[in-house]
Amino acid sequence: MFLRTGLGAAAPWLVQDWLNVKSDQERAGRLYSAVDGLKSKVAGDSVVPDEKPKVGPPAGRGDTASGLPRYPVATTTVRLLQGLFPPSLGGSSTGGFAMLNASKVPTTSRSLSIMESTRSRLDAGLKRIDLKVGDPVFLRLFKEERELEVWMRPEGERSYTLFKVYRMSDVEGKIGPKIREGDGQAPEGFYYVSPSRFIPETQHHLGLDLGYPNDYDKYHGRTGGNLMIHGGNRAAGAFAVPKKGMEEVYTLAAAAVANGQRFFRVNVFPFRMDDKRMDSEFKRNSKWLDFWINLKEGYDFFENAHFPPDVALSGGDYDYRLK
Repeated sequence: MFLRTGLGAAAPWLVQDWLNVKSDQERAGRLYSAVDGLKSKVAGDSVVPDEKPKVGPPAGRGDTASGLPRYPVATTTVRLLQGLFPPSLGGSSTGGFAMLNASKVPTTSRSLSIMESTRSRLDAGLKRIDLKVGDPVFLRLFKEERELEVWMRPEGERSYTLFKVYRMSDVEGKIGPKIREGDGQAPEGFYYVSPSRFIPETQHHLGLDLGYPNDYDKYHGRTGGNLMIHGGNRAAGAFAVPKKGMEEVYTLAAAAVANGQRFFRVNVFPFRMDDKRMDSEFKRNSKWLDFWINLKEGYDFFENAHFPPDVALSGGDYDYRLK
């Protein structure tokens, strides 16, 4: 396995099989460079992910329907690294909301009441897949499909497990990133929610502020603010989830933070970034193709590792780090 990983890391041009090199050498080269960077990551002494977010959250890397990895270099390397991740990033194993004040999650009597009643309906479903309220959470959102995934990490495990996929009731705008205040677009990229970004009282029924603009957005001059995942039927700037679903997402996130998770990551993608879908955007020469290629590096990582890497800003691009 180590031999295969070394050979793969030394041959990043394999990624160009996915991209039509003859049609666009520049974009193919960019993908080449991204995988070439795996060599330095594999060579590092430490692969323990940093709990401090630099830009926002982490991301993924996917297999084909046949079960064979589309990117053997990335797949082998990431799964090797997955085995080296620590089983715990801190926090006790007991859940509950008694610690919410200590974790500085804003609360009201109404939000506490909602969370307590919501927890009772979550327990049975979580238990069936060896999860519990208070386990670490990670969210992925897909604009085109209007889906929100809640992933959770079981106690003692290294990777995250998919708990539930929620259908979003509304998403602001169309695929493509948010550029400026008032453009009618929801953001795309890597964000995180810390305790101060929980919004227990909002006209849209509970809210989680994404922290837009992040470092990447600011670097590229993007403007706007107060963009949330919230309950209700109208997006009002970002992402809306039916009230019952939002109560569950909010409750799981608040319990995870109360139980020691210092923040949780939220990855927002224009669509499910499998190879076929990316091929279609490449053939259309989509306006945001370069940006989406950069996002796909993160998407693919999580698809294989089921553990989100650190995300930082490097030369105006998202950079996915393992330490």
